[in-house]
Amino acid sequence: MAENFSPEVQRLIVQFQQQEQQLKNISMQKQSLSYQKIEIESALNELEKTKENDEVFKISGPILIKKSKEEIKKELEENKDLVENRLELIEKSEEKIRKAAQETQEKVQNLLKEKNE
Repeated sequence: MAENFSPEVQRLIVQFQQQEQQLKNISMQKQSLSYQKIEIESALNELEKTKENDEVFKISGPILIKKSKEEIKKELEENKDLVENRLELIEKSEEKIRKAAQETQEKVQNLLKEKNE
C-alpha cells in the first residue's frame, strides 16, 4: 500500500512515525522522573518525622553511610530540584514534538485528500 503514496507522503509518514516514537520515549522518561520525584518527596517526609538526635543513613551502592539530617535533607532537595527541572524540560520537548507530529499528520491528510480529489 505504501507504494501507492508519493515520495513526499512516504517521507512524511516516516517522519510522523519517528515523532510518535519520540513521544513514547519522552513518556517513559517522564514516568521515570515522576517516580523519582515521588521517592524523593517520600524520603523528605520521612526525614521530617525524625528527631534531631536520631541517626540518619544514606544508601550509597551496597553500603549505608551515616550523615546528618541536614546534609541528607539538602541533598534530597537538590535532587528534587534537578528532577523537577528535567521534568519541565521534557514536558516542553513533548509539547513541541506533539505539535510537530500533529502538523505532519495534517500535511499527510491534506496530501492524500488532494490526491483523491
